[in-house]
This record gives sequence, C-alpha cells and structure tokens, in this order.
Amino acid sequence: MSEAPLLLVVDDDPSVLLLVDVLAEKMGFRVKAVSSGLQALEQLRDGLQPHVILLDIMMERIDGLTFMNHLREMPNVESTPVVAMSTAAVLERYGEQLKVSGTLLKPITQATLTEALKRFR
Repeated sequence: MSEAPLLLVVDDDPSVLLLVDVLAEKMGFRVKAVSSGLQALEQLRDGLQPHVILLDIMMERIDGLTFMNHLREMPNVESTPVVAMSTAAVLERYGEQLKVSGTLLKPITQATLTEALKRFR
C-alpha cells in the first residue's frame, strides 16, 4: 500500500486546523497543519512536499494571494495543487487572481471538505 497523500493546511484559526485535521485523516490524508502563511512557506522551503495545500485566503501578515505568489516562485512545489478556503464573498473577490485548483467555502463540513479534496486522494 502506498503512503497516504500529505495535506498541508494553512489557516490562522485553530478550530479550522483541528476540524480539517480530524476530517482529512478520516479521508485517508496525512495532515500537516500550520497557523500562518509564513510558517507554510518555511516548511516548503525546508523540503516539505505536500500532495495538496488547503489555504485560507484571509490571514494576518501573509494572506492567501501573497502566499500563492511566493509558492509559484518555488521550483520544487510551484505546481502543487492549492484549494483556497474562505467565505463566498472573499472567494468571489479574489478567485481569478489566485489561480487555484479548487475552492472550499467556510464554514467547513465533512461533506464540503470531502468534495474539495476527493480528486487529490
């Protein structure tokens, strides 16, 4: 059996990190949760190779758009699929600029998370 795909979750809300961790592990993912875009970029620079990234768009210091700009300049991970998560209004506002593989509306449920991540398993 091959190793479970690694999901990198980036969100500044601890309750979202916990929820996604529990639900995604049930779906068969290994989960690495970080609470800022800066932490996520450091992990990626240090060699973390996630199968998919679940990215909150509205965060302090480094928001989702800034994170995506940095990610696309990192040769080992620039093509990693990213699923953007936020409210409908935020996703509508930034959707085109983000160039992501998918979106996930908050609040997150098991059904919406499953739908957003099913093609990356």
